[in-house]
Amino acid sequence: MAADKYVPRALQAYAEKQKAQDAQKAEMESAYQDFLTDCHYPQDKDGNRMDSAHFVWLVGYHMIRCGWRRSAQPLIKPRAVEAPGVVEGAIEWVPIDAPDDPLEGVENMTFAQISALPEWLKRKAIQRLNGNQDADDDLPEMAEPAWRVTPNIAIKDERPIGDDFVKGIENG
Repeated sequence: MAADKYVPRALQAYAEKQKAQDAQKAEMESAYQDFLTDCHYPQDKDGNRMDSAHFVWLVGYHMIRCGWRRSAQPLIKPRAVEAPGVVEGAIEWVPIDAPDDPLEGVENMTFAQISALPEWLKRKAIQRLNGNQDADDDLPEMAEPAWRVTPNIAIKDERPIGDDFVKGIENG
């Protein structure tokens, strides 16, 4: 305590300001990560999905600086899609109370319910019901993807850090 009274007020004020800025930077980094997670394959009202990986970092950076923060309880959550011909890391957005496994309870499904599943889930359901052995089913062969493209994209994948969020506004 004795040393505290010898610390100049300006130095103490600077240290407090620095501590507040560090806390703000950490909070902004956390909010940025939340934003990126929420924008992984976003889905519109019609179920159309978009690969936002090439620009979400830019929009996220801007939105965090505009004040975006998670403030409400989510209504949807991401669920992994592991199907032939689907990009690695793909997700679908499902109601928050939906099971993480789309085939949860498959043992209790009717034939009609299994038939209504997408083709890739039908195959997984049959395989799971068959003790995870390859199933001899009468489903048509899985089709090749309907389109192919050779992308040529330059990606800048440098994630901003705390200092980047407050760049240009620190002296305000």
